[in-house]
Amino acid sequence: MSLVLALPILVVAVTAVFIAHDKVLGLKDIPVAAQWLPGYRVEARKNELEPRASLVSTAGEQFVGTNGGLYRLEGGRLAMVDGFAGVPVRALAEAPWGIVVAARNGVWVGRAGAWRRSHGGDAWNASLRADGGVTVALKEHGLLLSADGERWRPDPQLMPVLAAAAAEGGAEPITLGKLVLDLHTGKAFFGKAWEWIWIDLVGAAMALLALTGVYMWWRGERRKAALQRAATAGACGGDGVRIDSPSA
Repeated sequence: MSLVLALPILVVAVTAVFIAHDKVLGLKDIPVAAQWLPGYRVEARKNELEPRASLVSTAGEQFVGTNGGLYRLEGGRLAMVDGFAGVPVRALAEAPWGIVVAARNGVWVGRAGAWRRSHGGDAWNASLRADGGVTVALKEHGLLLSADGERWRPDPQLMPVLAAAAAEGGAEPITLGKLVLDLHTGKAFFGKAWEWIWIDLVGAAMALLALTGVYMWWRGERRKAALQRAATAGACGGDGVRIDSPSA
């Protein structure tokens, strides 16, 4: 039972450390073949086709952004756009200079059927402005504006206003649910930027407990086997011949 329980503890500990450093390691951009896992086999196709955005271009092309990629409607069937397999697409917008895709792995621009990642990051929204520019919302970057799809800069009107409002605002209300979550992740102790310290400490401790527990079990099994061999040798007189006491 201890061995069975040690495995999930070890998996949770190691993966927690990887999650804490996913940005540095670039884990979200590394594709893996994990469909053999039971949970993925059940939900993979359903989650992959969960729609997030749609767009009909001025050229008459219809696109659908899903949780598993970007698709083009061709002859009544969905065809995956090259380069977007497995990438969650959150928003689509068309500008005079191309189609903008806000995806988990950055901002993409499509021109004449060719797609190129124009800006890295985790993009959540894309909207067309009246002047032909496009504004995108990126996690940890804020609102970025581009007039050509090549150069992206912070929105000169909205970002200063948002920064001023954040500086003037009061403390964020804390609910019991938030407190429990922040205690669990370490944010309550180290803040969001340094919560990886807490996760690393907890992950290392859990991994150490799991590994040392398995080692202690293995050493105990060896000790029991040695005692059994010694007892057998003693009963056989040391020569492998069993010695029976003479009958009365």
